[in-house]
Amino acid sequence: MKWRKIAGVSAILFLVSTAALAVLKQFKTPTVNSQPREIVRGPDGNMWFTESNVGQIARVNASGKITEFVVPTRGTQPSEIVAGVDDGALWFTEISGPIIGRVTTAGVFTEFPFPGSVPQGIAFGLDRNLWITDQQGLIWRMTPAGAFVSFAIPTPDSNPIGITLGPDGNMWFAEFNTNLIGRITPNGIIDEFGPATGGPQRVTVGRDGNLWFTEPFANLIGRITPTGTITGEFPIPTANAFPADIVGGTDGNLYFTEFNAGQVAQITTAGVITEVQKVRNGPFGIGSDLVSGIWITELNGDRVSVFQVGP
Repeated sequence: MKWRKIAGVSAILFLVSTAALAVLKQFKTPTVNSQPREIVRGPDGNMWFTESNVGQIARVNASGKITEFVVPTRGTQPSEIVAGVDDGALWFTEISGPIIGRVTTAGVFTEFPFPGSVPQGIAFGLDRNLWITDQQGLIWRMTPAGAFVSFAIPTPDSNPIGITLGPDGNMWFAEFNTNLIGRITPNGIIDEFGPATGGPQRVTVGRDGNLWFTEPFANLIGRITPTGTITGEFPIPTANAFPADIVGGTDGNLYFTEFNAGQVAQITTAGVITEVQKVRNGPFGIGSDLVSGIWITELNGDRVSVFQVGP
């Protein structure tokens, strides 16, 4: 993955409060140095996460019991993960394969060779197909049977990373190198919006109907409307926090990890940021269990953690 540091970020006014959440619960992965990376709620109601360094997909239940499943092709670095729509399985990218993997909730794997370069983000569209970002400036559409079609992003060297289904039925993705937010229709028509201040990485949908994205090296959280207007970039109170991933909570706010700062923060849909939870061991991936729990992977700590938020 290519990174680019952004200098000279303009100051923007922010508000900070000191809200406290429920006690953090941390659960150790059975495999040491596993580097748990991304986490998502599975179709079985459990949380599922990738263990990038050891080539495993893991399941953790509400009590913290972790079960690990070994990916058939070794050394492929499973990274992003998403729940299937109709098949009761989970799908994930293997960035060093390159491979797209599928695992059932019973731990049975299927792998599909990826025809592109480096598969990064992965998400399902309303068309029931998978949409995958490729480091080489492509968006791929993949059927669950493994048929691929690619679409070239108009701006060269875009390095798309995160991708999500937008409230408008299109797929939205972050272009890390070009500071743009892209949108692709189910038919493959791409529009680009921005620029953002610097290096958008992950993107998700808020309850306000806008899309929200992380800007790690600019130390910002951005907001963009479904029509493509960036309506806010909100500075994180802690310098060099490195916001890595972002998700919507059941309380209507959004939550994001601060990898460098060892914290989890909340941002309201008005852009008010509160740093709410210390997680010292490199909090990276973040997901919601759709009840009241926010789950975090600790990339440097061989742990997954959970805390509670409002209804």
